[in-house]
Amino acid sequence: MRYKKYLLGSLFASLTFTPLVQADSTLVYELNSKDGARIQHTIAISGRWLRLDTDPARQARYTVMDMGRMLMFEIDDQAKNFQITRMGRLYWPSNALTAPVFKPLAKKEAVSGIRCQPVQEMTSATESIANHCMTAGAMLGLNAREMITLSRLFMSARRLGLSWPGVATADERQVSINSQHVSGTTQQFKSVTHQRIDNTRFKVPAGYQRILPDLPVAAAEINKPAE
Repeated sequence: MRYKKYLLGSLFASLTFTPLVQADSTLVYELNSKDGARIQHTIAISGRWLRLDTDPARQARYTVMDMGRMLMFEIDDQAKNFQITRMGRLYWPSNALTAPVFKPLAKKEAVSGIRCQPVQEMTSATESIANHCMTAGAMLGLNAREMITLSRLFMSARRLGLSWPGVATADERQVSINSQHVSGTTQQFKSVTHQRIDNTRFKVPAGYQRILPDLPVAAAEINKPAE
């Protein structure tokens, strides 16, 4: 009940604190694994489109996502090819993605200058799997469509089996900007900027070869004998 009241309060705040900047948005998160490896994720968002670049770079590879149609394009500039993952099959499968259960903590915090609400992600009434600090899109300067795009990135990462501790609320209005998993992996927001992004950055370059089949491959297709 307390968390629902917080969500309503955040929604009211987002309605009264409308960001003046309506340009595209670029967010930077840092992922730290328990073995000490650090990966910086640069997330460029334009409406329903998203581009994910990593540092250290993955050998000229990057990812473009259409979070409206739930399509992911893995692009390899070196090999000049790409492969499509139809994420809708993972995001809205027959066994629905269970929304995280959060237990809010009393105090408010700030991460890189952004106010957020600390919560525990509960696996049962007494056990937690991660700690998060959640914030609404308005605090990041994101409009409603951009917030849906960012939220679906975090929840898609869970469906794809990535070791990202970051999470979003079921209503796609809040995301974590600091997450600490019990395994020792952390993911923290570093910065956000707002400026127009060239839309070619969200497209597969002309002439790149499409790798088939699309992913995920159904079990029936995997076991199908070669002709």
